[in-house]
Amino acid sequence: MKSDYRRIHGLTWTWLALLVFQSRSYSVSSMIFWTAYVEVFYMNQETNQTMSSMCECGVYGSESPLKQASGLVGLPISDSLACQPNTTFNEKAKPWIALIKRGNCTYTKKIQAARRAGASAVVIYNVDGTGNGTKRMSHAETERIVAIMIGHDLGKDIINLIDKGTDVYMNIEVANRHGPWNPFWIYIMSFIFFGITAIILGYFIYVVLSRFYQNRQLQIHQKKLKKVAEKAVAKLEVRTLRRTDPEVEAEESSCVVCLDAFMRCDVVTTLPCSHIFHKTCIEPWLLEHHTCPMCKYDILIGEVSSFYTLLT
Repeated sequence: MKSDYRRIHGLTWTWLALLVFQSRSYSVSSMIFWTAYVEVFYMNQETNQTMSSMCECGVYGSESPLKQASGLVGLPISDSLACQPNTTFNEKAKPWIALIKRGNCTYTKKIQAARRAGASAVVIYNVDGTGNGTKRMSHAETERIVAIMIGHDLGKDIINLIDKGTDVYMNIEVANRHGPWNPFWIYIMSFIFFGITAIILGYFIYVVLSRFYQNRQLQIHQKKLKKVAEKAVAKLEVRTLRRTDPEVEAEESSCVVCLDAFMRCDVVTTLPCSHIFHKTCIEPWLLEHHTCPMCKYDILIGEVSSFYTLLT
């Protein structure tokens, strides 16, 4: 039993260590993000040449689907920060991409407003003073639309072009994964974690059931042993003491169980080893211990065959 407890203790610590590692894995997975290639096209009104630029400068939002999107860039009109559900945009043709400045409300509200207006993707550009710095956005309940963040400087450059009447076309492509761990190893460790958990749980169930079975077998064994003991006790010599019996006449003769002297009319039991006891004293003792209190004689010696018959 002690070895079982040691194994359970060891497995418990293993499971706890894996639990900590798993929680760490989930926290690490939350640090993983995907960048986006952002390509911008527009017509230079002075030279009539198509200008283009591309950079790996976008970051997909945490709930954004990782897929391509493209279209003309549209800006919010009625609410410059697109925090109102009924915000209107200056889109000219479909598909179009909403370009919205960060701030004043959640990313979710901005993205939902743009999606409600018919945008095929949403680009949030960062606040003033951040240069081209970006961050991974968290935007619940917007899983069906591509949403990325770009830097403030790039966003302002695009807005300046649109304010001058230039149509700006944007293409968004999935770029690279960034983060401390490869998802493959996270999946592997998750599989190992749940596998070890299942093994430990199964072992706990096995131990509980085996303990239940052993206790049940012990109870059955004890009941059968008690029946054999009752049979053996029933065969013992029982008599009532008379005045002339040596046990009554001897001054130092007494029952070693209750320490009372034997008296006339006492009902006594004589064991095969010739030791005498009060019947009411010795029978409960024999049913529990099966041996003489004085010499340890086993009263079940003659009942071995009966005991094994009951066991089978």
